[in-house]
Amino acid sequence: MTVNTSINQRPVEQIPLSIRWLLAPVFILIQFVNTLAMGVIFAVSTVLSLAQVLLNWLPGYAVLNRGCHDLYHDLVQILADRCLKDPRDEPILAAVIGLTLTALPVFIAQLWLNEINYYLVFVFYSFIYGANISGFVRSFSAMHQDGHLKGGALKGDSLFEKWTGSSFVYSYLAIARGIIPHAVAHGQQHHRENTSLQDVYSTSDYDHSSVWDFMRYMVNEVMYQQFMITPYLYFKKLNYKEQAWSMIAGNLVYMTLFGLLAWYNWQIALLYMALPWFATNFLMGVIHWTQHTFYGGQKDEKNYLYNTTTILEKPVNFLNEGYHACHHHWKCRHWSEAPALFQDIQDEMKANESIVLKDLSSMDLFLLLMLKRFDAMAKKLVWWEDISHEEKVTILKNRVKPVKFSAVQKNDDKHWEVA
Repeated sequence: MTVNTSINQRPVEQIPLSIRWLLAPVFILIQFVNTLAMGVIFAVSTVLSLAQVLLNWLPGYAVLNRGCHDLYHDLVQILADRCLKDPRDEPILAAVIGLTLTALPVFIAQLWLNEINYYLVFVFYSFIYGANISGFVRSFSAMHQDGHLKGGALKGDSLFEKWTGSSFVYSYLAIARGIIPHAVAHGQQHHRENTSLQDVYSTSDYDHSSVWDFMRYMVNEVMYQQFMITPYLYFKKLNYKEQAWSMIAGNLVYMTLFGLLAWYNWQIALLYMALPWFATNFLMGVIHWTQHTFYGGQKDEKNYLYNTTTILEKPVNFLNEGYHACHHHWKCRHWSEAPALFQDIQDEMKANESIVLKDLSSMDLFLLLMLKRFDAMAKKLVWWEDISHEEKVTILKNRVKPVKFSAVQKNDDKHWEVA
């Protein structure tokens, strides 16, 4: 396959049009299945959310739940002090242990039965995704932060990372959600290009309030990202051989595990690996869509402060993920320092008209965008000066529009290297 390597094209456009036309029906079919799988997960999450509401009505439940939560993290902190490079990363270890003590035993029980038990399937999805998709958010954030640490959060070198490009902790959390490991693509591609034209994960070409544009993005770009095709081409073009190989290795690890499970029992492979992978494709598209939403009117293609969404307060700030502009401003700063960094760069964010919202989740923002609920979004917008509600609505409507960048600026590598 001959690849067009023009730097004035988006990475996916460097794939010959004939190949993209050939793959389009396949990716359309996958996106259809992605949506169905996400419907299944959403149904499970809704049931769990309703159960959580009912439990919160019970006298003393909230206090008991908080006490168990605090006790668990206190116990994990003892272990974190011993085995983590930075004890502040205790929530990452807590996410790994929590997954191991909940979803893994269910999966082992399913393997032992060697026939599908739908009660176990429901419990497995409950642990993996949780009420309000909180389980996915927790593990995704832990995986994300671990992926920014050379060798991962655990002390010592990671042989697994040398083989695949991702630490064992990252891959363990990723595989449980069907995400093909892509720590290198995220850290050394997305953060290097910072949402510019050459960023594989950029959504600048799309109207972020359009359902049609979101579906086009899923088919035309997200599936190439999930299979690591466009990240591989990016690294190959720059002759970064180790990074390019890690894109292949990540695929091989996941596909080998899936193949072994399918050989043992194809139904278990379908429900415990394939369906989570399809659902996670959809969720990853939502994450990319909402973390960098507000491109409209952007002049400088490298201005990540302009297009990056900051979401403050609950329910989305596990590991301070909501401070996404701060994360792009200096990705090697520890996640616990994000609130202080947010205060430090207020003037820069104001000068760049950075969008700050409060009290939303990524899924909330996505739904508001798809429903074109600009009025509701405007109520959540924290603007840099005193303006009317109608002016906030106008700003948001303009900022969700697509933008075309015509020139590629020289890369600034100071933010690139993984800490």
